[in-house]
Amino acid sequence: MKNIIKSIVLGIGWGFTVFVVYLTIGVFISSDFLAGIAQDDFIKYVICSAVIGLGFSVPSLIYRNERISRGLQVIIHLGTGFTIYVPVAFFAGWIPTAYGAIAVAISLLCAVVFSLLVWLCFALYYRKQAQEINRKIVEKQQTK
Repeated sequence: MKNIIKSIVLGIGWGFTVFVVYLTIGVFISSDFLAGIAQDDFIKYVICSAVIGLGFSVPSLIYRNERISRGLQVIIHLGTGFTIYVPVAFFAGWIPTAYGAIAVAISLLCAVVFSLLVWLCFALYYRKQAQEINRKIVEKQQTK
């Protein structure tokens, strides 16, 4: 239960963080970027960001199941995340449907690339942590 609550909190936090970074980049590109967002839309975007954050964080609990291969864990994790992302992003209007199929495809491709980069960063971080723990175990065994 503790891991689920932690995953929920982290997911919402990551969803909000990505949203704020997106808004910040938008303001740097155009100073009136935020002026184009209505109050109701802003609230919708905040909620959608939290839902997408949950969609990617809670399924990451699959990595705790050692009976499932790493590849299948990744497919379940990211597959669930994208299954949630796509309809939520369409609902929020973040997928530019008015510009045609190519714009939609590019938007989805950017989301996939971004998600894979975030996943890779986490994977490398946890791999490094595991290596450090293993190194410390070996050191303790050698000093006995």
